[in-house]
Amino acid sequence: MVIHRVGLAIILTALLGHGPASAADEAACPRPGTLGVSRTVEIDTTGGPGFGMEHYKAYDFLQDKEVVLTFDDGPQKYTTEAVLKALNDECVKATFFSIGKMALGYPEIIREVAKAGHTVGTHTWSHKALAKLKTFDAGKDEIERGVSAVHRAVGGPIAPFFRFPTLVDTQEAVAYLGKRNIAIFSTDIDSVDYKPQTADHLVKSLMQKLDKRGKGILLMHDIHKTTAKAVPMLLAQLKAKGYKIVHMTAKSPVTTVAEYDQAIEKEAKGLPQVGAEKPLSSIVKTVGGTPPPSEAPSSSENGEPEGLPAPPSPEAASSAPAAAPLPAFPATPPAPQSVPEAAPAPGKQSSAESAPQEVKSPVATVSETVDGAAKPVSVVAAAETSPVKTVSGTAHIDEPKKVDALEPAHPGEPPKSISEKLKETWQFWFGE
Repeated sequence: MVIHRVGLAIILTALLGHGPASAADEAACPRPGTLGVSRTVEIDTTGGPGFGMEHYKAYDFLQDKEVVLTFDDGPQKYTTEAVLKALNDECVKATFFSIGKMALGYPEIIREVAKAGHTVGTHTWSHKALAKLKTFDAGKDEIERGVSAVHRAVGGPIAPFFRFPTLVDTQEAVAYLGKRNIAIFSTDIDSVDYKPQTADHLVKSLMQKLDKRGKGILLMHDIHKTTAKAVPMLLAQLKAKGYKIVHMTAKSPVTTVAEYDQAIEKEAKGLPQVGAEKPLSSIVKTVGGTPPPSEAPSSSENGEPEGLPAPPSPEAASSAPAAAPLPAFPATPPAPQSVPEAAPAPGKQSSAESAPQEVKSPVATVSETVDGAAKPVSVVAAAETSPVKTVSGTAHIDEPKKVDALEPAHPGEPPKSISEKLKETWQFWFGE
């Protein structure tokens, strides 16, 4: 009888391809000992609120020792992938402000960003400095083509989060983003990681700035090798010094403009329409030798479109509040619009080096004294209620405590994984 049981266990293990303690189970977040996410905030982007104390003073939602990680200009092969691995190793979530051209160039990478649960925002179509463009229509085209392209590449919802190239805004652009209900993000601490330096120097410089300020939104770029090397060391330093990671999410996804969805189609270079992707295993099948893991049944075979975050684990589903249902995306109309010539590849991303001496204010300008000199600061008028709401972790002291009675119930328990089924079978035959 024992022999039969052992034989059955061996057969089950061989058929399923792994034992009870699979690598997927070991990699599930949260994991003990990792930095993790201490708090997740939901941002209501109605009216286009501004964040980042370098330019927008209206909303400071971070408590002492809290950090938001943001990455610009990607995705990029190898570097973005390395950043994703470092974040996953520590169960950390970040926000990626992607360039439209880059997203369409590496759709598989930006989809991995979204699938990993990170927030995806936009950073224009080709990283043109909007303040230097001759007309606002050209700036609007950069904004909207970027939104449509990133959404197209991800293949699912993206956040209405936007960051200006070179961190320089214009009054017209800020007003337009407000009408589109797209939030604007500056920064609290600029890593200046585009400058030649070692990874050790980059981490040391960032930590010195962070220790001085005590908290903040960090600006980095996932297109630089030095940054990719520095991220694991940065996360280790943040953990060692007791800093906590805050993950920003959006209350509702961005709604693309139909004419720009059509305009970027020729740039998609054969990328299938959202929801039209066929699983790789239905197109390519190994008939000799050992099939690769990519031919295993995927979630897309079960009707889920690619590019969407993976379903939560049972532990997360029982502890985290459910997200509000996302509105449907608009259909693509037939009328295309002319597409301007693309700009060169993105360069450095910092107002410290390339911004004009005076930054145009979206609403009003106040003077802030820095090292004895007056510094112009853009101010976005604050709404009566904060657009930021904590949806997991400890709420900010200034946040209202009212609970929305219309919050949806927790989703149903997700289907059991193969390893869980195998474990149950093992326990049935052999016990604990």
